[in-house]
Parts: sequence; structure tokens; C-alpha cells
Amino acid sequence: MVALTPLGNLPYPQPADNADIPVHLQSLAEAVDGRTVLRFADAAARDAKVTDPIPGMVAWLNNPGRHYYFTAAKQWAPLSLGPAHWSSTLSGTTTSTAYVETLTGATDPFALTFIAPPYGAAVLTIGARFNNSAAGLAYFSASVKQGTRVVTAAADSRAAVVGGTNQVTASIQFPLTGLTAGAAYTVTGAFRTTAGTATFTNRYLTITPMI
Repeated sequence: MVALTPLGNLPYPQPADNADIPVHLQSLAEAVDGRTVLRFADAAARDAKVTDPIPGMVAWLNNPGRHYYFTAAKQWAPLSLGPAHWSSTLSGTTTSTAYVETLTGATDPFALTFIAPPYGAAVLTIGARFNNSAAGLAYFSASVKQGTRVVTAAADSRAAVVGGTNQVTASIQFPLTGLTAGAAYTVTGAFRTTAGTATFTNRYLTITPMI
């Protein structure tokens, strides 16, 4: 009767078992197979092959070049995530009193894509050096989307704010919670002014996973 190792439950034959080496090796190989780092071209290839994943499984995907593990919540999530960062030194302006995601004179796509961490929470930091041509206020916020769905909209309560004509570097941090582990999200900068022309430069976005 085949016995099992005490920690990994791997099968091994007993002296009374039939001396069928190929069968014993196959049983051991199949037991080890799901415990190794699996390798696939992408998520579609992984899901086609691993139809009944078990929490704790680890897989490497050539695209996007990252390790994933299957969580207790029955989802594939990135094994390890570090901060994601985007920045630009281009200067742009807006006269809009409602939030806009583009600036006149700045042609860069001011957006940052990140993968939600296993616990579904991250901290977003946004900042820039900016000022206003008048005595009004200039706001720099951001929207967060999953695909086309807006998860967190730009808002004054989540914005760095500068008043007056002197250039000032300002930033703000706020948490993003309730994210779907392993899903892709996009953060896009958003800008507005209460009066005059607001000018923004040295803009940046940083996502720091909460673990």
C-alpha cells in the first residue's frame, strides 16, 4: 500500500507493493507536478491547462513576465508587487473649471497601469509643481478605472491644491480599496482651475501595494 510523506503528501511505495517502477514514478511525478512553478505563455494558456487550480499553486506567465499564485479567494494574483511609477517633466495648462484628463501643451499620455495586489488595496500618490495665473485655485487629482468602469473619480477631496501665481510643489496620498486582486487598473491624472490658467509640470503618479 502506497504511503504518503508527512508534509507534502507525496506518494512512495512500501516493501509489500508490486515492484512496478514506472507506475510508482508516475504517481510521484503527478503529485509533484502541481507543486512546482508551472510555466505558460500567458493567462489563457494557463487557464486552458490548469482547469481546477488549488490555493498555493504558482505559475509563471511569459506574458506579462510575472509569477502568479492561486489565492484562497480562488483567484490568480501576482506573487510579488512593487510600486508602479509614472512621471513627466512636460509642462501643460488648463483653463477648465471641471476636471479634464488632458493638458494643453503636454502631449504625453498621463496614465499609469497597475495590477491590483492580492489584498485588493493600494496607496495612490500624485504630485506636481504647479501654479495659477490668477488668484484662483489649481487642483490636481486622478481617476482610477478598471477597463472603462470608473472605480474612483477625480475629486477635490482627493486632490493636491495650489493657490496663487507662485509655483509650488504639492502632493497627496489616498488609499484605493476594494480592488479585484490580479486585475488591471489605470490611473489617469485630472486637472482643473477655479479661475485663470493653471500650469502643471513635473507631474507624477505612484501606486504602492498594501500587503
